Amino acid sequence: MATLSTNTLPPQVCQRIVRWARRSDLVALCLTCRALQREAEAKLYETIASGNVQVTFRACQSITFQARLGPYVRSFYVFQDSRRSQRELSKEFWGVVQRALSKMRSLECLFIHDPVYANSWVLGDIAHIPFQLQEARILFYWDNNLVRFLESQNKLKSLHTFDGPDGDPSLQLEVGSLPELQVFDGSLVAAEHIVSVTTSLTHLQVAVASGSESDLLTFIPQLSLLASLRALSLLHLSERLAVQAIQLIATTCCTLRHLGLIPLPLPGPDSNHIYRALLLMRQLRVLEVNTAAWTPQPMGMQQRILASDIHIYCPSLEYVCFWTGGSRTLWVLDGNDWSYHSDNEHHLQLDALWKAR
Repeated sequence: MATLSTNTLPPQVCQRIVRWARRSDLVALCLTCRALQREAEAKLYETIASGNVQVTFRACQSITFQARLGPYVRSFYVFQDSRRSQRELSKEFWGVVQRALSKMRSLECLFIHDPVYANSWVLGDIAHIPFQLQEARILFYWDNNLVRFLESQNKLKSLHTFDGPDGDPSLQLEVGSLPELQVFDGSLVAAEHIVSVTTSLTHLQVAVASGSESDLLTFIPQLSLLASLRALSLLHLSERLAVQAIQLIATTCCTLRHLGLIPLPLPGPDSNHIYRALLLMRQLRVLEVNTAAWTPQPMGMQQRILASDIHIYCPSLEYVCFWTGGSRTLWVLDGNDWSYHSDNEHHLQLDALWKAR
């Protein structure tokens, strides 16, 4: 009986072997035969995500010197593991990252967290950027390098930034930039600018910095430009502005399906104003509330009663999420009853609640 050499394995067989292999076995498969090497390398380099900068550095070197590897990369993450001490990364490191990026023509997802936010020059050479991203989380200061890079990304659907433009006109995106952007997460200054250049947003999360809360009340009416907006999340909104903010939101964005993070006052006139504003929001399905001002914090049955009370004013609600200090509890309406899901650790599920479709 004829035997099949590993060098003549059909591509379908190689793909199936690699598909079920553990990531730790991919290097061994690369050394087995050429047919398996092609498939194993493609999977090995499809996602580069290591909090160890030395591992990231070596991966970038391989991509720089082996032309076949760059096109395999679809997701690229540059960060330092939070369990390690955060340190400024060398210019040599950022240089090899820039050269590797110039080889990644299939890149779709890019995450860069620079500890000092100052090395945006790695994105500055637009002529050598071969990819069109779909998702980007870029923690650099907002400068000309970042602006020019974002203007080149016509397929970007999701963007998270650390900073926003100041008064310098050269730091403004051109109107019409980011034509397919649907999800934005960033500072209030950046959100104001993003809303002014693109009208395609469906999901928006805004961090309200101390001292800029009054600017938020000016910003909310601008959301009327976003006919497609379905989710709005406001981080660090103070209880002092909660009533004014939700009243503006209810009149400006009455078709929202998700709203957070609203500080919920203790029962009284302010909470009544918030409930009445919810009457206008007839498509709202998810509401996130912060009960930090409550002493003691509402728990268990008290949360369930609050969710039921809020539902009276907003019958379209299906989910109410309570933020209580270090924990969050999601209450889900099942028929006529409420059930709950607690998330007390890393909040991975509830962190993305505002982005849920």
